[in-house]
Amino acid sequence: MPSLALVPSETYCQFNLLSYLSPTRHRGSPLSLNGETVMHSATIRHKILTIPGLNNSGPAHWQSLWENKFPNSERIELGNWDRPERDEWVGRIAAAIAAESEPVLVAAHSLGCHAFAHWFAGASALTRTRIAGALLVAPPDLGRLRYKHRTLRFADSPTFTSRTPMIVVASDNDPYAQTAQVWRLARHWDARFVNAGPFGHINADSGIGDWPYGQYLLASLQPAPMPELADEALWLRAGDWPNRVRRDPRFEFKERAHRS
Repeated sequence: MPSLALVPSETYCQFNLLSYLSPTRHRGSPLSLNGETVMHSATIRHKILTIPGLNNSGPAHWQSLWENKFPNSERIELGNWDRPERDEWVGRIAAAIAAESEPVLVAAHSLGCHAFAHWFAGASALTRTRIAGALLVAPPDLGRLRYKHRTLRFADSPTFTSRTPMIVVASDNDPYAQTAQVWRLARHWDARFVNAGPFGHINADSGIGDWPYGQYLLASLQPAPMPELADEALWLRAGDWPNRVRRDPRFEFKERAHRS
């Protein structure tokens, strides 16, 4: 079995990759295969634009921690955080992305995922090239969210095709969406689906700190090739994984396929 060497040179974050891929493992425990700890380093080379959801993200949220960790990162100020309106949020996202001179990585959470999807669906092919990749984490079921927040003015998310690398991340026990619903959203957004495990709404209450696995997913969206992770046995031994693992040629890592 080939070993995965730690990537040298400038790296902003180092973390144990495969220990985070299995929801059955302790969050911080190292993974040992044949007595060898498997590690991986991620380098974020693009500017990160974070898009929080309803009520913004607090100081202990992974988005806030990423903003502190990565110097070249910025939060998109969406204005009215507790009474969001789709057109206002989409307009602010459009303005923030238009102000960038280089392609950016987007890290959206919860309702921010839907806001980004609305912007992306209405953007031209040329404008979409401003996005190097998008990590869309824990998008909620809008029907459920509208029921809890009667003032929410957000239309259902659009369906589109895309050549931009995107990953939609779900949790097994998200109180705002069932895993199958998030899986369908990933298909509607032409994105890759990843189940991160039982981490609630994947926020500050999830106890994941600055979420190293999310950093790896974000880094994997960049055009530059990632280390080869092609050994099927390595991945299937990394915890309680299903036998059906799909390969997406646009990426060099594998997803945990959704079981309906």
